[in-house]
Amino acid sequence: MTYIFLAATLFCLYTYLGFPLVLHLRANRARVVLGQANNPLPPSEDQLPSVSIIIAAHNEAGNLPGKIASLEALDYPEHLLECIFVSDGSTDDTVDIFSDACESHERWQLYHYGAAAGKPTALNIGVSRARGDIVVFMDARQSVAPAAIRALVNRLQEQSIGVVSGELVLHDDLGREAANVGLYWKYEKWIRDNESHLFSTTGATGALYAIRRADYQPLPADALLDDFDTPISLLKLGKRTVLEPAAQIFDQAEADSSREFKRKVRTLTGNFQSFSRHSWLFDPRINPIWWQFLSHKVFRLLVPYALMLALFASVAGNTPFLSAMLLVQICFYSLGLLGVLGLDTRLTSIIKIFLQLNVAAVIGAWRASQGGGSAVRWKTS
Repeated sequence: MTYIFLAATLFCLYTYLGFPLVLHLRANRARVVLGQANNPLPPSEDQLPSVSIIIAAHNEAGNLPGKIASLEALDYPEHLLECIFVSDGSTDDTVDIFSDACESHERWQLYHYGAAAGKPTALNIGVSRARGDIVVFMDARQSVAPAAIRALVNRLQEQSIGVVSGELVLHDDLGREAANVGLYWKYEKWIRDNESHLFSTTGATGALYAIRRADYQPLPADALLDDFDTPISLLKLGKRTVLEPAAQIFDQAEADSSREFKRKVRTLTGNFQSFSRHSWLFDPRINPIWWQFLSHKVFRLLVPYALMLALFASVAGNTPFLSAMLLVQICFYSLGLLGVLGLDTRLTSIIKIFLQLNVAAVIGAWRASQGGGSAVRWKTS
C-alpha cells in the first residue's frame, strides 16, 4: 500500500509542480537557443492586413456599453477594421445596443436570429460574413486594450504561427475568493507562456484570439470549446498557438464560487468532448506537443482518481507512515470543507478551489459519458 500511496501522490505532485518546473526549464533553454528577437518586425501602416472582429453574444446587454467603448478606442486603422456582432437568440436589449452601435460605424454589422443555437453556430455565421484577412474572436463581456489588435496581427506575421492568444488580465479586488481565482489564473498563464516559448500552447484564451480567415475550419454545432478545437485543428497542420502578453483583455475574477464551479465543469466536459474527437492528440508520432498535452490537459483530469487512490492506500495500510499520511489528508480535506462552509482564510480558500477543480473533473467526465453539455447554454454548464 505504501508504493500505491507514493505513486498516486507523486503523480499529483508531478502534474501541478513537476511538469510546470520542467516545462519552464525547457522553455528557458529554447529561449537561449532561438534568441529573444525571433519575432518579425511590425508591418508598416501601408502593409497592415484587414481585420474582422467577431463577437458572439447571448443576453449580454449589461456588458455591452463598456465593450463597445473599448472597441471604439482600438488603435487600428478604421478602414481596415470591421466588427461583426452575432446575437444568438438574445431576449434582452442586446440587439438594440448592437444596432445603435452599428448605426454609428460604417464597418460594423449585426446578425440576429430568434432561436439560440449556441456559440459555435454564432461563430461560424460570423466568419462566413467576415471580409478581413485576420479574424479576431472576442467575448462580449470583457474590455480590450487599445493595442491588442496590432499585437495579435504582428505575431501572425510569422508563418509558423496559426493562432495568437491574447492575455486575459483578471482584476481580483472582490474578496479572497476572487483573489485566489486570479492567483490560479496567473499560474495557468505562466504555464501557457512557457508552452509558447517551447513550441505551442494547448489552447487559446477564449476571450481574445486571432487566426487567419483562410485557416478557419467551421466548428461542429455542439462544440463546447472553440478556443481549444480551433487551435488543435491548426496544430495538426503543424501551426503553433502562442500567447501574446501585449494583447490584453480585462475581466473581473469570479467571486461567486458556485458560478466559477459551473464554468469549470463546462470547460472540463468540453475537454473530454474534444479528446474524443481529436484522438490523434494521444499519438506522439503525430502530436508535436504530446508531452505537454498529456501533462497539462490529460493528467489534471486524472488527479482526482489519484487522490482517491492515495486516500484508499492510507486507510488500507497498516504502517506508521501511512497512518501519518492519513492524518495529513484528513486535515487537508477538513480545511477544504471549512472553506466550503464559509471559513474565509487564504489556506482554506486555496484548498477549496483545488478540490472544486477536481470535483469538476469528475462531473465533467460523467457528463461527457452521458453525451456532454449543451453548446446553447452559454454560461452555466
